[in-house]
Amino acid sequence: MSDYIRIPNAILKLTERCKHEEALVYAIIRSQIKDNSHKASISQEQIAAIINMTERTVNSYVSGLKNVGLLNEPERKQGDSKYPYNVYQFNQLKKDYFIILPPILFDNNISSKLKGLLLFIKANCWSGTNYLKFGGKTTDLAKKIGVGKNSGYLNKLESKGYIRYIGNTLHIINENFPLFLNQEMDNMTYQIIYDYCLEHDSIPPVKNVDGKGKDKALSLIVAKFTNDYDSLRNVLEERCKRLPKQPSLEYFCQVLVNRKPTKEDNTCKPDILI
Repeated sequence: MSDYIRIPNAILKLTERCKHEEALVYAIIRSQIKDNSHKASISQEQIAAIINMTERTVNSYVSGLKNVGLLNEPERKQGDSKYPYNVYQFNQLKKDYFIILPPILFDNNISSKLKGLLLFIKANCWSGTNYLKFGGKTTDLAKKIGVGKNSGYLNKLESKGYIRYIGNTLHIINENFPLFLNQEMDNMTYQIIYDYCLEHDSIPPVKNVDGKGKDKALSLIVAKFTNDYDSLRNVLEERCKRLPKQPSLEYFCQVLVNRKPTKEDNTCKPDILI
């Protein structure tokens, strides 16, 4: 099994009543990719055991995934047993995808429906974040993530500590939905700022990256603190005792570094400069 799993945002093409469970089955199959061949093999019996359903049900979910083009017809191979097994060929995902960690697939604290719902929420999140904005819980949010007007599913995820709300934003706060895999300084610095916002009930900033994948404001903060993350946390505590409801990275750049990322940028207006 892979250390992490790439899931295409295209799972949102699933629209049937069992779409969340189908998305989970897709993630389970894709978790079996082990090398650059992007091939995966797992029996429907194994999938059924993971999601605690029958093989017949799994077969219907696999059919649903084929119908929307998320799975191709598998190659049948003969193993050690007398029964052949399915080998699925996947394309390499280079864009429009998110990552999850395998433990979420085996989490017994929530149902298969809720695990799949988390995948739908993540597919709707702003790129590079674990949250999405909405107008109303039973209107556009319900439509985006496919729960209709039944808020009970979201209530369960909230009560079990998998999601939380800040104003009109929904946040995934489960550790199996990392923002990144590469532990480089830009990512680590962004994670600290991101978590600090959540701790203070503020909506984390969104990165505005250039052609090289860099956010100018974040780069200035990294240049100031390099990998001294303890100092970054201490300065955040000293200078950002209160935060705007949705601070930008430009805000943090001026507060932490006392610089604006560009001369043209007039969006940086921090409430507190200590």
